[in-house]
Order: sequence, then structure tokens, then C-alpha cells
Amino acid sequence: MKKVFDVCIVGAGPAGLQAAYLLRKKGLEVCLLERGPGVSGFFRRFPRHRNFISINKVHTGLADEGAQMRYDWNSLINDEGLKVGSRTTRYFPKADDYVAYLEDFAELLGDCIVYDAEVAQIAKPDGVFEVTTKEGRQFHATHTIVSAGVTKPWLPDVPGIELTENYMEFDATQERFNNKRVLILGKGNAAFESAQKMLEHAAAIHVMSPNPIKFAWDTHFVGHVRAVNVQFMDTYQLKSQNAVVDAAPMRIERDGDEYVVTARMTAAEGHEIVLRYDHVICCTGFRFDAQIFDPAIRPALQHFDKFPVMTSQWECEQTPNLWFAGTLMQSRDFKKTMSGFVHGFRYNIAALSNFIEARINDTPLPTDQAPIAGEPLIDLIIERISLSPALFLQPGFLGDVIHLTGPQAGTHYRDIPMQWAVETPKVLGEDSLSITLEFGNFGQTPTHVKRAHSAYEGEPDPFIHPVLRHYHKGTLMRTVHLSDHLDSDWRRAEDKEAGAGTVTAMTFADLGETLPIPEVVRSQIAAFLEAQGLTEKLAAE
Repeated sequence: MKKVFDVCIVGAGPAGLQAAYLLRKKGLEVCLLERGPGVSGFFRRFPRHRNFISINKVHTGLADEGAQMRYDWNSLINDEGLKVGSRTTRYFPKADDYVAYLEDFAELLGDCIVYDAEVAQIAKPDGVFEVTTKEGRQFHATHTIVSAGVTKPWLPDVPGIELTENYMEFDATQERFNNKRVLILGKGNAAFESAQKMLEHAAAIHVMSPNPIKFAWDTHFVGHVRAVNVQFMDTYQLKSQNAVVDAAPMRIERDGDEYVVTARMTAAEGHEIVLRYDHVICCTGFRFDAQIFDPAIRPALQHFDKFPVMTSQWECEQTPNLWFAGTLMQSRDFKKTMSGFVHGFRYNIAALSNFIEARINDTPLPTDQAPIAGEPLIDLIIERISLSPALFLQPGFLGDVIHLTGPQAGTHYRDIPMQWAVETPKVLGEDSLSITLEFGNFGQTPTHVKRAHSAYEGEPDPFIHPVLRHYHKGTLMRTVHLSDHLDSDWRRAEDKEAGAGTVTAMTFADLGETLPIPEVVRSQIAAFLEAQGLTEKLAAE
């Protein structure tokens, strides 16, 4: 008889390793297939210049391990204390150090990883998934998670684009570009990372795309261009032979050893330019390869055909028990929150593992019991907004829901996708409170922000701050944005653990008196419960 696993996972990068670890902790039988001879083929190749943009902040002054993870963007969730910081203390780690960390992590998984198993097809012929490798080996499972990432280049529809070099495979030896004119297509981190590495070599570097640059410090989306990659901007603004060009390439041609690029300016409408280069490099992004799926279960694609369509539980819409993990999860929050990155998707995967366990064992999702009396409830809310890494790193996307009344009063869902929660009446219950952390609007000058005097009834604070929502029988009744805190720690001084930060002296004139921010926020929560008529209901419960 064929062996049928509970879960087959395709791709042993950080997402696959995280999923396998959490599912095995739940007692499920897992096989993890990796196309290469070692974990994480992606990070063995990318980023091409081997510098991460995800931070590894080892010294945080924080005692709580969860709060520490708010500033550790690369470690995976585990009970063994295995952190990237034990490999390197670099703020932006080197990719090779991260691969070594993932190899350490893989040792926690025993023999469930199968290497040199490149998947050729995923099918579901008889209600059980059949995963076939290129060598003809077959693995069967009742559930399949695809965590293979984005493995193909995404190219714009431009005649001659096939003549260019591509970020995924170009020869990055810098001496190749000595005294050369280089065009880089794209304005993301890959483009600026590549341009920055060429500064000491190329005669001229142009970075081109039709859209203006989006900087992470403006948008608070970590996938937009990061400060660590913008040294190149000095050379443009100070006229040092380099340029950022807002233009759409119309066609690319070869003329002997040179490229001739015709482009239409977007900042000067109707104006076309013709430029010559020695090299043209495409840094226009990656896409998901859906061809590994049997046509009967092949998912639809979205976001320029880069990512599979999935439900709010990260399940394929038309194929039950087919799930997605890792950077593919950003299909649900594309360029909004952090599902495309380890520090976001590790918490998505924690929620996903709960969904899969509940489906396999036909059991409810794990919940806690929250106190619903006034002060203990406020204490719990303060603890969650001050310490939870999931709420902090997936702002507005992952959150908590606490039932305040009804037969399940006190039921507390932690770190669940809010899109799923609002679609699921049972999760919201009769009266419930959702808890998230969210950013507000930074306006036109994000480095000089007008801070709210009190966000409670006015414009939300632009910096990350707590948001409470009251739902009654599935209907959103009211939303309140609470005051932000410089340390994102709203606990009272006496409740802080050693070294947890002491910024409590800032005061806001709020509610008719001057109070430290922790007291302001406690008062705001109490006032919200009172205004919504929940205080009396809680007393009755």
C-alpha cells in the first residue's frame, strides 16, 4: 500500500522549514521536498550581491523573547532558541550566514526532508495529492503546501526584452562593467542593489522604469526601496554621471556590441528618447511557476500573474487542502504588509499550521481564555500590543479577537488573519473586540511628521499604534485608534521586565488631564468599552 502523509511540503526554504517544524510539533506526519542538495536554493543564489535588507537586531534591551522577535526579521519560530544572532551579529546579515542558519534549523527536522527531489507535477487524481518528482518518485498526502517561492523572472512586454541580461542569472562580476554604460530596468531593491555595486566600475548607470521610486521610509512597506540600497541616489542628484529615468522602454535592439533602447518618458508626456548602452540588465521581479500543477488543480494567478489566487486561509480557491506558504502568501496583502518576507510569513505559517491541524483532526482552532472583567481585560490588551511580534510585524493583517459576551465569552483567538476573521461569523461571535497594530497616514513628509495630540477621537497617529474594533453579531460597530508610543510598549513602568525600555515620561493632555502614555491608553480602552455599552455587559457576564 502507498504511504500517505498528512502533509507534503514542496520547497525547503525558510517557509517550508517553518511549516514542517510547526506541523511536526503538532504530531502530524510530514514530508518536505527540496529540489536541490541542501536547504534553500533561493538564498544560495539571492540576493545576487549577498547582502540582506532584513534586519538582525541582536541588542534590543528587551527581556521578552516575543518582543525581541519584533526586531529579528530572519529567525524562524522554534522552542530551541535557535536564532540568526547566534550565527552573526551583523545588522544586515550576509546571505551565506543565513543559509548556514537554515542548515542548523533543518537539523531539528530529522529525516523528514527529502533532497534532490525536484517536483515535476502536483495532481489530485483520487482525492489524495500525488506529488511526482522529475526522477519519477511519488509522494502522497492528504494535504499539500507549496512553499516553492517565486522561481521565474517576470518580464515586461517589451520587444527585444529577451536580448537583455536578467538579474536571476547575469554575470555579476563587477570588472565586467569597467568604463561601460549600463541600463538597469526596474526600480526595486534588486535594481538599486545592482546599481550600487557598480558605482566603482561603470562609466554611467541609468535606472529606468515608467513609475517613480517608492521608498520604504515613505510607504512603511519593507519591500520598497530600502535606505541601505540608496547610496546610488546621491550620485544621481549630485550629477555624477548616473541617473534615475522615469520612462517606459518601448523597444530594445542590438547594434553591433551596443544596445539601442527607445523609451517613452512618463515625466515628460509624449517625449521619446533613444539611448545607447553596453549592458542592459532586467531587474523587473519574479513570478510563481504554476506549471507544476496538473491542469485540473492549477490555481489562477493575480498581481500581473505573479502569484496564485488563494483564500484568506492561504488555501487554493478551487482545490481544497492545497495550501500556499512563504512569499506566495503576499498574494493576500500584496505590497501592503509583510507576508512576502520571513518576518511576516513565519507568523502567517503559524496560523496556517493551526488551520491544517484543525482540518485534519476535525477539531476547533486553538484558543485561550481571556478575562472579561475590566482591569484584567485591559491588562491583557496592553500585554498583547506591547509584546506580540505577530501584531507588530503584520500590522492590520494579523490580529486578536476576544469574545466579550455570549456562550463563548472570554474566548481569545491570537494572531489570526483578520480578513478570515471578518468572513467567519463564529470567530466574531456575539460581541467581540479585535486588536491590531496599524500605521496611520504619514503625509507628504514622512521624516517630519505632525504627531497627533491624541488619536482617540481625531486623526490616527501616523506611527504604529493600537486599534480596537467592536463587532456585534458580525457587524463592525466602531473603530478607535489609540495613542502611539515611542517604544511601542504601552505597559506601565512597574509592569516592564528588566531592560524593557523606560520611555514613559512623555505626556499627552488627554481626557482632561496630563498622563503618561500608558495611563492615557488604559483610559482610552476603558472609555471605549464604556462608550460601546460593553462595560455593563462584561459585568453581567
